[in-house]
Amino acid sequence: MGGSKAPIDEALTALEAFDRSKLDDLQPLAVLVADDAPKRKTELVPFLVKIMTTPVRVRELYERLDAMARNAVRIATFDLVGRLDREKFHAQFGELPQFETIDPDQEKRRSWHSDRGKPTLLRLFFPRYDHLPTDTREILRDFVPAPEPFTIPTLDVLPTNRTLKERVWTAKGSKSNEWDVPLQIRETPLEVDADLRAVLRLIDSGKVRVTDKKLVPTETTRQTMTSVLAGGDFYVPDDASKEKYDPFFDIAIKAFAWPVLVQAGGLAEKSGETLKLTAAGKRALTAPTPEVVRKLWNGWLKTRQFDEFARVEAIKGQGRARMSRAANRRQVVIDALAACPVGRWFAIDDLFRFLRATGREFAVTQSPHVLYIAEHNYGNLGYDSEHAWEQLQGRFVMAFLFEYAATLGVIDVAYIPPQHVRQDYKSRWGADDLSCLSRYDGLLYLRVNPLGAWLLGNTDKYHPPAPKRTDVLKVLSNMDIVAARPLSMADRLTIERFADPASEGVWKLSAERILGVVEQGGSVAELEQFLALRTAAELPATVTTFLGDLRTKAGRLTDAGPARLIACADEHLAAELAADRQLKGKCLRAGDRFIVVRDTDLDLVRKVVRRLGYVWPVPPA
Repeated sequence: MGGSKAPIDEALTALEAFDRSKLDDLQPLAVLVADDAPKRKTELVPFLVKIMTTPVRVRELYERLDAMARNAVRIATFDLVGRLDREKFHAQFGELPQFETIDPDQEKRRSWHSDRGKPTLLRLFFPRYDHLPTDTREILRDFVPAPEPFTIPTLDVLPTNRTLKERVWTAKGSKSNEWDVPLQIRETPLEVDADLRAVLRLIDSGKVRVTDKKLVPTETTRQTMTSVLAGGDFYVPDDASKEKYDPFFDIAIKAFAWPVLVQAGGLAEKSGETLKLTAAGKRALTAPTPEVVRKLWNGWLKTRQFDEFARVEAIKGQGRARMSRAANRRQVVIDALAACPVGRWFAIDDLFRFLRATGREFAVTQSPHVLYIAEHNYGNLGYDSEHAWEQLQGRFVMAFLFEYAATLGVIDVAYIPPQHVRQDYKSRWGADDLSCLSRYDGLLYLRVNPLGAWLLGNTDKYHPPAPKRTDVLKVLSNMDIVAARPLSMADRLTIERFADPASEGVWKLSAERILGVVEQGGSVAELEQFLALRTAAELPATVTTFLGDLRTKAGRLTDAGPARLIACADEHLAAELAADRQLKGKCLRAGDRFIVVRDTDLDLVRKVVRRLGYVWPVPPA
């Protein structure tokens, strides 16, 4: 049954399917159902057609199939065109059904689409390629149960570690090293609130630099960013050192993601060499964290400025390849993620299976032959490879989920350092010296958490966990803030923003400093909440009163917008304009002979003043 693959939409009757087959293919099929089968094709075709169009015989043959073969028939029976998609089948069941018996010596040479050996009973149902004959299919639909939809396997308990193997070449040949690596688990929603505030404060302080063209954080910025993240980045030098993590020296994930996320979400923009907060970014400083995270998440899903696959630096040639739209790829992944169970761990490889088994396909590029690992002429990704999907689509999925979804708290992650975890790229030319294909190779398990369920649209409400109270600070009645133990960089940044340093580990609250923060878009309430959650004792009465007075005063003045100050020749003219029926409330007295007009009222005031016979002054150059 070899040869080129038939068109996907080929629909043949049993007569057409068997008649188009060769005699050498029909004779082994006939032997499966009769010892005295005809020998000539003109007799074999009607003989096999009669068997595969007789309901009793079709049912009998179906019941003789093994479980995997029955699954293949069931899936094709209820497919829109009666076709068995082998790639989807393999993704769902982990293996292919046997269309033929193969000698063990031939197993290594077996191809999914090139069948060898003696046919099994399953081949009677698929005489031409991977399609059921239409009349046989109609019979099957009367008794074959519909296939169960593929559901992603989940875990009750995660393993504590992962055993890794490394093949080492020596002068005498090769040997394998084996060692255990502990699994790291990050429950990301607990970190997002602190990380978001720290990142926005860092940007507000002018310390986040991005490159001119790609607008990604510089190396120095990534290092600074790592120091302010509440739980640090996912990897630290002890996990994945420069010596181990070839060919990449940059193991930043969250520290890279935050600067590009805030740009995609419209909270920051490049100004000179650094990022600055937009008006939306300043509002985000005091806005509820879930709402800000949703804005960032939605902004990232739509952005065209950044492509996660570009972070898989070991795959070269991306600048010349015709890459697909990253936003379309993201949508496919989040559609699958939204269909996954909430609160249950599942393996990244099972998510790969789920994507493929349920037809959620996408292509990273239309020209994989332009991409390569080490040398284009030998290692380009256009060559067939058993793991081409994992190298392209799979690495995009891991980059998107690990670097962006996990950073924003959509998923919890369980991972180990990326070296020697995945072997799905080792067959590529030039990949022998790589210990990993990407910094995301260590992602093993993920879990959609309640924040993620809300962001994915699976629930209408999200109730963030109550912030945990700590005792890292002592607030004294003399307005001193004292660090009871070493502070996180995020806490230190917040304190230094609102208070003046007094000595090592001590800061002094001052009205001037706090009101200066309020003028830049901050709030006294933010400081009050911060202090209340980081000290075990109640705030001293003097501090509570001090902050309450500042909160009241901070709201007494409101910016009503820009206006013009106009000088009149005398106080009588100023009074006339202010009292005019059409100008009342729009020309406001300011002293004896001055009036003030808001910019929003200028056009109307000019027209009225002209009708009164006066000339509106031309503003100075």
